[in-house]
Amino acid sequence: MSKWERYRNANTGTANTSKPIRKHSHIFLFKKHLFLDQYMDLDDPVEKELLYHQVLHGLRCDRFPVTDNEAVMLTSLQAQVELGDCEDNVIEYRQVSCHCLPSRLVTNLPNEDIAMHHQSLRGMTSAEAKKAFLNLIKSWPLHRATIFDVMQSFTSNWPRVLWLAVDQAGLHLLEHRSRNALCSYEYDSILSYSPAVNCLMIITGSDKKQSKIILTTSQAFQVANLIREYTEVLQSPQSFKKRESGRKNGMNGSNSRPVSILHKPAPAIEMQT
Repeated sequence: MSKWERYRNANTGTANTSKPIRKHSHIFLFKKHLFLDQYMDLDDPVEKELLYHQVLHGLRCDRFPVTDNEAVMLTSLQAQVELGDCEDNVIEYRQVSCHCLPSRLVTNLPNEDIAMHHQSLRGMTSAEAKKAFLNLIKSWPLHRATIFDVMQSFTSNWPRVLWLAVDQAGLHLLEHRSRNALCSYEYDSILSYSPAVNCLMIITGSDKKQSKIILTTSQAFQVANLIREYTEVLQSPQSFKKRESGRKNGMNGSNSRPVSILHKPAPAIEMQT
């Protein structure tokens, strides 16, 4: 931010004062990167407010599987937050829906249905409406996950375009824009992962059976870094002891399962140019 301020001040100082200066508005978006139970405090009003706006941003970016009915309910709750109680005059809800929904859903929402739901919220305070809004979002078990668009070609049983969700529990592959989870991998079952420019390879399994997952995505390095950061936080002192014990057993020739990413140092991930 300070770098941006210096740049702005430098441009302001060198500008020709005889010409009118066009004012620009700038928005800085602060987002929580890792969602971990032990580091979340929704009783803190500041953290709760920041998470609420982060949820709004995720909704606008089409990172939640929202049905038509849920879109109506979310818009009515957002209208209660922004506008208060529904009055007798007709309200155009499109601007409100743009604040909490992706553009593909905004155009198809029936204004009358939103108005009906908005009227049913009469008397609800802004704080109560935000709480109800977040409760609706939390009905999806993966609401805290970071979502990536990916493509797969390793099986014909799944759609080609998928969602990859990364959270504190592990990795989850879902149908695109759907709550239907196809499979999940806990971090303890992931043996290794390797990002490239346009793909990500993940090795999962045990000593008896291993499987290779190759996903096509332009965000492979972002996914890999997120996996690394989650596993670094989840590695407890007990995990390091187990890792050292496993290494000693390996030296003694004992046959143990392959070491997962939770029990070995995080790999160094370098961006390729």
